[in-house]
Amino acid sequence: MDATPAYLTPSEHVYLNGEKFAPKAGVFGKTRLMHVEFDANVIQLVQAVFVAALLTLEQQGTLRLEIRPKKVFFGLASTKGLYADVVGPMAAWPAQTIEAALPGLATQLAGNKGQNEVYSMVYAWLGQDYAAPFEEVLLRVKHGLAARGLMEAREERTLKIFTRTVFVLPEGTRRLALDQAIQPLQQLLGWCQQTRPDVWESLNNQIKKAVAAHQEKSDTDFDSD
Repeated sequence: MDATPAYLTPSEHVYLNGEKFAPKAGVFGKTRLMHVEFDANVIQLVQAVFVAALLTLEQQGTLRLEIRPKKVFFGLASTKGLYADVVGPMAAWPAQTIEAALPGLATQLAGNKGQNEVYSMVYAWLGQDYAAPFEEVLLRVKHGLAARGLMEAREERTLKIFTRTVFVLPEGTRRLALDQAIQPLQQLLGWCQQTRPDVWESLNNQIKKAVAAHQEKSDTDFDSD
């Protein structure tokens, strides 16, 4: 039996305290949080989820985030990109978490002609197109929690044909999200925003663009009329 105490990874902790990291959404682009009646801006919540994971991996000495030149237009011009270099060992993060996946993706992409930009890592992590890619990120966070028994996943059948997974937040996990200190994460993100504004801006831009790039195309997107 695994005697390891239950804990939330930074990305999970941000998600379960979403109202502290993302503003209230308007009419569109909102996601209802599980623990409180609050419709958060889904894009900014997903950005915070990834930023928390990446900055924690850097703080622990696994990754180094660095802005540096990159070649574009077949090497005829250059611009700047935000790269995540693996510089140290990785902690034993739980499987099916963002923190467990990103260092391996960084290593893999670095071996492919140094393509380990944050954009490429997030894009590769998501893997395919979705009708709602930002919601898919949060869905994967829920699946990761469910895999460790920290979220209940229930299959519901609709119209006797279709099935969908409904997630329920157990009271024990809600207490865990409240008891596990959130201030260190808030301070880590705030420190980056204040002292490394270029990295902060690039992080958020690349995460948003990478997830948005997996927006499923509708048939009308290809109409020429």
